[in-house]
Amino acid sequence: QHARNPFDMRPAVSCAIRACRRPWPKHGLRAQALRRAVSNLPRLSEETVADDKKYVDLPSLVKQLREELPPQPGVGAPINGSVVARVKKVLQSVQLNPREWQQHAVFRRGRYTRNIVGYSPNQFIALLLCWERGQQSPIHDHSGAHCFIKMLSGQLQEQKFLWAADGNAGAEVDEPGVMDAAKPEKSVSFMHDSLGLHRISNPSTEEVAVSLHIYSPPFRECLVFPPGGAPKPSPMVSMFEPDSAPNEKVAADSNIISLQSFCDQLSGLKNSEDKDSQSQLHAILDLLVSAEMTDLEWASYASPAHFSEFYPVQHIIHCDDEFSVVITCWSPGQKVPPHTVGRGRMMWLKVMQGNLLFQEFSPGLFPWESDVERSTELGEGSASFLEECGVRMHDLKNLSDTQPAVTIQVFSPPLTSFTFHSEKGTERKDLPRLVGQGPAGMEGFSAQALGRTAGRWFLSFRGLQSLLNQEFSRQDVKPQTVATLLTKAVFNPQEWRERLSNAMRQQTMGGWPKHVLVAQEKHYTIILSYWGTGAERSVAIEGGTGMSWTLILEGELEEQTIGLGRDGSDSPSVLRSSVLKEESCSFLSSFETSGATADIVERAHGAETPCVSLHVYHPPLPEAWMMG
Repeated sequence: QHARNPFDMRPAVSCAIRACRRPWPKHGLRAQALRRAVSNLPRLSEETVADDKKYVDLPSLVKQLREELPPQPGVGAPINGSVVARVKKVLQSVQLNPREWQQHAVFRRGRYTRNIVGYSPNQFIALLLCWERGQQSPIHDHSGAHCFIKMLSGQLQEQKFLWAADGNAGAEVDEPGVMDAAKPEKSVSFMHDSLGLHRISNPSTEEVAVSLHIYSPPFRECLVFPPGGAPKPSPMVSMFEPDSAPNEKVAADSNIISLQSFCDQLSGLKNSEDKDSQSQLHAILDLLVSAEMTDLEWASYASPAHFSEFYPVQHIIHCDDEFSVVITCWSPGQKVPPHTVGRGRMMWLKVMQGNLLFQEFSPGLFPWESDVERSTELGEGSASFLEECGVRMHDLKNLSDTQPAVTIQVFSPPLTSFTFHSEKGTERKDLPRLVGQGPAGMEGFSAQALGRTAGRWFLSFRGLQSLLNQEFSRQDVKPQTVATLLTKAVFNPQEWRERLSNAMRQQTMGGWPKHVLVAQEKHYTIILSYWGTGAERSVAIEGGTGMSWTLILEGELEEQTIGLGRDGSDSPSVLRSSVLKEESCSFLSSFETSGATADIVERAHGAETPCVSLHVYHPPLPEAWMMG
């Protein structure tokens, strides 16, 4: 069953489940019990994924595409065949985290939708297309651009057509092809006007489909070919184009700085000793007042492609240990739902174009039940330090029903996600890095910096190792930093399911849990554990010194610290007991796992649904443990 579906960890396994529990030792045999507890653990599999670089986040993929695609591809002439082959190989190999790209998925019953997830000026645009059941595109061209398609979910059918002599759509070529997200070899397609026209459709009546489209170079409109009619232009992006006239000031006024220079100078302020003082707050505001965008920055951060008909497009252009800079592109009348940015977090805001309304709500249980206590109009060119927005519920709205707006926000400590509140519930949305310039993904960040950042981080196991290497190389390892890092991390389920599936096919021994060695480094060990289902409980017992962190990736797990032979008694005593839920993290120190407080740690699972847990040990586990 696992061989047929390597991502399905739930099917019944034919082997019997055996509990790993051992008889409790009598008083005075504590050391022997600890050695036995270690030696009786199941042998680890050292299965490694052949290419663990394939699990990436969207910013990392955008950066890869910047490296693979020509900087300024020509319109009309096909890209070199070797370039097409390399890009297709990249798209086939990478596995994006569904929890990341699903945040950008917007479905509409009337038509399929396009949502920007990556951009490089004059080079390419990456759009997430969402297809309801039975939806299809018209027959269309690509205005001389090169179109790469990668399936993320479901299936799409591609029909190709020849060009007719009169410039209309000609006959269909061959049988329709099917792109399938479940089959890597069929998950990627390429199209160019020199190859003809095509039409994309979701043939399913039961499942929606999501596809990632890379257009190089970006284009604003294409030709569509209605049945029996003449071709007509159709917009690919928003028709709203902000006025970038203020960029003339950058060259004319020595007091005006570009947005890139603003971010560079902002980074220079992060080491200031009085960064919380009033003088520092005003220095940032003065710096923001002086910031304007150059032509390239307008094209990079606020082009027509950056405006959505569904919601304001918010994206990060800079993030370091102390500050994050967010640009928001507002279509007419758009607003963000009520939210706070977190206690102790400061926000500066400049309106680059348009006019916004800032509203603060009176204290109340829910924002939609509260009255607006204060409204402030923020005009074009204005810059503000909004002191109370960290704890006060507030919202922002584009005041115009006809004109777009563009704003810059600075947050300290860094903010990379918003939690919005409405009558429909709470929605958490992570802010993307649309432009793959500078550090992508986790590059350039320390574990401590990520701990201060408000937001989740989409990590691979390789990315986790990189951050742990930094933290454990410090002389003063902070357990809370590692715990916060694990709590904020969002791992790709496909990655850990693939590792477990490969390992379980190789392990012949029975019994639960199953352990997979993810990393054995100088300062730490990472273990992935799978706890099966069955009539009997599966139990693992540990003893020793050091620190350990446990993150629950799926399901729930019982954890107990136990003392042996206390107060002259032969019976074990439970010192602490807890149930770890999905996405929760626990930390145990050497003081709890040996010495005066506890002798061993017992983890158990007895639920009908499986559990997957990730364990980090510092210092690393001994080789004897690895060999069973």
